[in-house]
Amino acid sequence: MEDKELVSRIKTGDKSAFDELYDKYHLSLYRNAYLITGRQQDAEDVLQETFVTAFFHMKELKNADSLKAWLFRIMTRQAVKSCKKGAREIPDETVVEQSDLRTLADHEEYDHAERIARRNEMQKLLSEIDYKHREVIVLYYYEEMSVSEIAKTLGCFEGTVKSRLHAARDLMKEVLMNTETDFFVQSREVARHA
Repeated sequence: MEDKELVSRIKTGDKSAFDELYDKYHLSLYRNAYLITGRQQDAEDVLQETFVTAFFHMKELKNADSLKAWLFRIMTRQAVKSCKKGAREIPDETVVEQSDLRTLADHEEYDHAERIARRNEMQKLLSEIDYKHREVIVLYYYEEMSVSEIAKTLGCFEGTVKSRLHAARDLMKEVLMNTETDFFVQSREVARHA
């Protein structure tokens, strides 16, 4: 269903239209919130706040064609608030996934274990850079938004997005160079125990 029609129905009070909106966008919003915050619980909170905010402020949306960018702007702001709360403990889901990695390796399901290790490593890599750079990386590479779409979503200039993307790539490269050796050592260790 077209975003314009959804927005129109929601503005007239059609609650099923809001359910359709949720069904259409919740997975990509959640995934990106998780990548920005680095924690499942925080991502769930961000997703909930995003839709609550959208529900109460839908009438303020002037251009229904920019619904997706508007939702991502809300999500990004909520995720940034979550990131600003300070340093976090190790997320429970990371601990579970690491123990799953050992279990899977023990059962010779190494390919799946390697995918989990790579996903954990990417999440760790993203968590090593600040949220301003993390959000542009997530929106550009995971959500496949253009520079202009990201600028609209974040409410900044395209030049700012380009600058942050360039800086974020450099930061990630630097972090990767420092952690690459550790990752390969861990991968060999898992393979040895398989």
